[in-house]
Amino acid sequence: MFGIALSALSARGEDDLEALLQREVVGPSRYAQSLLDAPASVAVLGQRESLALGHGTVAEMLARLPGVHLSHSRQYVEVGLRGFNRPGDYNSRLLVTIDGVRINDPVYDQALPEFEFPLVPEWVKRLELVYGPSSSVYGANALLGVVNLVTLDGADAPGLLLKGGVGSFGTRRLLMQYGHSDEQGGDLFIGLQSLTRRGESLVLPELGLNRSLRGLDGVAHHSVFVKAKRGEWRLAGTLTQRDKDVATAPYGSVPGEAGTRYRDRYGHVELGYEEGWSQALRRSLRLSASRYQFRGEYVFENEQINRDDAGSMSYSLDARLQWRGWLNHELLLGMDARLVPWASQRNADLSPPLSYLDSRESGRRLGVFAQDQWRLSPHWQLTSGVRIDRVRDQESQWSPRLALVWRPKAGEALKLMMGRAFRAPNFSERFYGDDYSQVANPGLGAERMRSLELGWERALDERTVLSLMVYSTRLSQAIELQQLEESGLLQYRNLGTITSQGVDLAISQLGGPGGVQWRVDGSYIRARHAGERVSNSPPWLFKGHAVWPLASAWSLGFEWQAQGKRQGKVPVPWQWTANGRLQYKQGSHEWGLRALNLGDRLLHDPAGPDNQALLRVPQPRRSLQVDWTWKL
Repeated sequence: MFGIALSALSARGEDDLEALLQREVVGPSRYAQSLLDAPASVAVLGQRESLALGHGTVAEMLARLPGVHLSHSRQYVEVGLRGFNRPGDYNSRLLVTIDGVRINDPVYDQALPEFEFPLVPEWVKRLELVYGPSSSVYGANALLGVVNLVTLDGADAPGLLLKGGVGSFGTRRLLMQYGHSDEQGGDLFIGLQSLTRRGESLVLPELGLNRSLRGLDGVAHHSVFVKAKRGEWRLAGTLTQRDKDVATAPYGSVPGEAGTRYRDRYGHVELGYEEGWSQALRRSLRLSASRYQFRGEYVFENEQINRDDAGSMSYSLDARLQWRGWLNHELLLGMDARLVPWASQRNADLSPPLSYLDSRESGRRLGVFAQDQWRLSPHWQLTSGVRIDRVRDQESQWSPRLALVWRPKAGEALKLMMGRAFRAPNFSERFYGDDYSQVANPGLGAERMRSLELGWERALDERTVLSLMVYSTRLSQAIELQQLEESGLLQYRNLGTITSQGVDLAISQLGGPGGVQWRVDGSYIRARHAGERVSNSPPWLFKGHAVWPLASAWSLGFEWQAQGKRQGKVPVPWQWTANGRLQYKQGSHEWGLRALNLGDRLLHDPAGPDNQALLRVPQPRRSLQVDWTWKL
């Protein structure tokens, strides 16, 4: 009996190690491959961890990964990576994709990860963060990295699931999803979510108010996600709308007055064809269309309302060919194009009507790329790639990439990576000019990044992984908003160079059936501009999370983060926060209790240029959330 037990334990350990070594990612090369062989440093968060921790947004998922630091302006959540998170940047240097489809909008280049995002964690099978420039296969925006969200198929979540929740600050949430698959290769997944929140009562003495602001921080979010597959064909679409009340008096609006609010809408539809391997060949084709809309309304003195409108329509084509005709080579050839027939920006007073800006532009981009993954020996692999992009009214850009991977043994990989990336200026940076606050700059050029990185990952046992990333980046011709000496107005210009060097160290246990799952990581970051520390860049980060199975049907999730002092209009001292979630499962039912900001810490983020009257933006205080899930 003892020998049988040892054999069973050994077999289970071998199975765990095999699962650890076979982890797949799609983000680095736009096709599935082993995480250890991927030509980039990649961090992954799976759905099991995310749901056990109670995440309600993609932003909360991203916050769990090494080197990531979020900022909340009380208007939007912005993602910082490796020291880059300038207030007001809106994630323009980070490419975000859903199943490989770009969702950064053309007007602002943004893909904001909170309630503006079309997906919720329940619909995400796996979140992949690819560090470093990836323009060689993705083109513009992939400077700091690529976030790829791999979504659920109907086979992953069969049947009907209903989820409801209530929480502090008047939070109400309802979610429904349905999954189905059949033996003929058909698959369907549908997800719906609706969330409303009254918001916190805020105390903002810097606005000249000596009272609490109630009912001015609310949010409403509605989202639909549909994904269907039949054989080699795929059809997917999303639609989302977020309405946000803004209490921070942006752009000089009247403090404490109701009516200053934002509305964000985003929708996209995609038709794709991806065949299996035929001999040494595999082909894929994707067509997609997306629509983006923004409306901001600002209440000024004498009940004057100013309205900001922006929107765009875009169409994309992506074609790729994988070929294995040469021994020990895997060649990827591709092209993608994006057509923006219109991108509009308007600003006007409503009563009496007075127009300050009425811009309608168009654009197009074409990129061709090639990547060769060459197995030099059983232990060495070389990946080389290059891409050429042509963006309307801009110089052609070429983006090379080189990655050398050494696999000394099955559970270990050492990677040396270098690359070059670019970002063309967006429509807002080039053409927003109302001539009373900002001046347009149609001649603005692209910014460019060079990167050198060393990555190491090693399996310490069948469940535990240690990873180390050391990097150095140089962003030249950085696009920044500057104040003009002659007029005092603002204008985007290509200025200076931003450098960033740092180290990310992480250790994680992937867990198994009934086991503990955890990750702890620390980052040292040195980001400089003109010899000074970059604003809103913490010099260090320390974070982690864990999921513990408790007695029978109970489990506990816990996450924490600390970050160093950041520069802004005034310095923001180092701070920490922690969240926890208790979960109980019984049959087809599940109950959860989540506490955010357990210590009720008074936290702040640096204020951006849009919050002119604020020096720092207060972050959410302690709150509770209760949810119930029923699966049929």
